[in-house]
Amino acid sequence: MKTFSTTLLAIAIVAGTFSACKKDNHSASKTSTQASFGLKADNAAVPLTLNSSSSQTLNTVAGTNNITWTSAVANVTAFKFEAKTHNTEIEITSKNLVNIDLFSPAPPFIGALIDTGTYTEIEIKALFTKTSGNNIPLTLKGTFSNNGTAIPIEFDFNDDAYIKAEVKNVTFSAAHPLAATITLHLNKLLAGITNAQLNSATLTGGVLIISSSSNTDIYNKIVSNLSTSGESEGFDDHGGNGDHNSNDHGSDG
Repeated sequence: MKTFSTTLLAIAIVAGTFSACKKDNHSASKTSTQASFGLKADNAAVPLTLNSSSSQTLNTVAGTNNITWTSAVANVTAFKFEAKTHNTEIEITSKNLVNIDLFSPAPPFIGALIDTGTYTEIEIKALFTKTSGNNIPLTLKGTFSNNGTAIPIEFDFNDDAYIKAEVKNVTFSAAHPLAATITLHLNKLLAGITNAQLNSATLTGGVLIISSSSNTDIYNKIVSNLSTSGESEGFDDHGGNGDHNSNDHGSDG
């Protein structure tokens, strides 16, 4: 059951710990319910244009030039929920969300306790943080098909960034736990990337690697698309089902 509509964005999950920071004092008498958050990706097959354009669409195929992503793994530092209720700002943040299969047909969610009531001016962010470890924020792997020639391709993103979804007017009640998913549109992530750019890219061991140290011009273009490549259809009535990780309120901040 859809609870409200969303607007487009201005971008599974293992156990995490949520903390809440509000400008008002939390009352022990308030009733709490669960809000849950997830992340996934779509448009794994992305046709490429021959020349630069403002976006990649799914119905403009230039010959057989395309990218097909077969693997997408994200490591989200946190989901951040920011909103207003009764003209009071509230913020809830999650932690430790790793190895998310963005192509999973049934992505799990991370849950947080939130006071029941109506919230407005909502923003949900999936936060990425640069790391020196192996679990970098986003890794995409697949194939670049260039007029019949298949070349392995890999996008390695290791930097600070976020994907944002904006939502309006949702009411949380004790009887109906709600869940929202941010969808990373991979065709929007590749907006403006052309077949010519990829065809002239440098290969490393036969692989077209796009990272902060390899094919950096393409990397910087993709990174600039990241924050505007997401969308959410809003919160759905989760009915208490699904893979939730419920956590207690943290201290007020």
